[in-house]
Amino acid sequence: MFRNLRWMPLVAVVAMTAGACSDTGTDLGDPADFDPVATEQAVENLQSQLDDDSDIMVSLGLAAEGLNMQGAVSRVLPVELDRAPVPFSAKVVQSYSVSGAAAEPVFPPELLGTTFEWNFLEGHYVPTERTGAPENGVRFILYAIDPVTRVPVDPLVETGHLDLKDEGGENTTQLGIEAVSGDETLVDYFISLTYALLGENDISVSVTAQGYISDGVDQLDFVLTQSATLLGSTETIEMNIVYSLSLLGQNASVTVEMSGEFDFAGDNPIETASVELRVQNGTEFVDFEMTLGADNSLNGVIKYNGTVVVNISGTEADPVFTSATGEQLTLEEVAALVELFQMIDDVFDLVEDIFEPFGGFDL
Repeated sequence: MFRNLRWMPLVAVVAMTAGACSDTGTDLGDPADFDPVATEQAVENLQSQLDDDSDIMVSLGLAAEGLNMQGAVSRVLPVELDRAPVPFSAKVVQSYSVSGAAAEPVFPPELLGTTFEWNFLEGHYVPTERTGAPENGVRFILYAIDPVTRVPVDPLVETGHLDLKDEGGENTTQLGIEAVSGDETLVDYFISLTYALLGENDISVSVTAQGYISDGVDQLDFVLTQSATLLGSTETIEMNIVYSLSLLGQNASVTVEMSGEFDFAGDNPIETASVELRVQNGTEFVDFEMTLGADNSLNGVIKYNGTVVVNISGTEADPVFTSATGEQLTLEEVAALVELFQMIDDVFDLVEDIFEPFGGFDL
């Protein structure tokens, strides 16, 4: 389930809202009013927008692959496979410690102003002589995506372009991402990176992504922040994460907050991980409050407006839900709770794809 907890921190708080967030949900509710099926249905549209298999998200991944083939962005965020994703890997400590500067260029100078087009013989994006790319970045031509192969259709059908621009300053590294189809902007966000050396082997790194992604109908706004302190002396990572995503004009949002401590490998928390999932629908609040052990054991409760209604046990891969009132949960109710539970992974997956053009989440 929480497959990304191999690099995620010790404490996770996930809040999903489908309405105003001003109510704290402290008023005790009647357990008889708890309807997990209705709650799950109320956030279905938000769940669909967390899908990381849309054409634009696939195109972002293909663009990132094209950059990696050219060796771009690797000096900004060095990738260390099967370990904590950059910038939260052990490798980054040595990399930044010897660089001596916070602001690194995103692209090699020889790539600036380059337009990438899809090449079926190569099986990936390649640099071409086509003009139109920004002077401070690169351009990728967007195409209709084959729903089966998840690569551009053959023959190619152009749908727009994706620009990646180096917007960094003297003390920050920043990448701007904008995708345009016709007269509509489908993607517009930036990713910024700052860091501070704390000692010979210790470093603090912060990464932020902010903007939106649209499918042409619904717009998903987001502010994603990650900060980590890597302690070379103890080979541990202290991390803080806040992910906030919302549907424009629909009063539906999801926020993920995390903080805690992992080892450099990122496989297990140093101790137990705490996870809270909050779903708000109008004046109703449903809270998943759980602890995840280093052995992947799961324990916790589900509260409805502050009243415990369901007990949680099992493992993170196979959660078990039982009614706290002694009544049997229906198969439909259990299925709805599992769907809500799985939204944690949906958020993690989408965040990885949003950061992917920066070269940091190729796990």
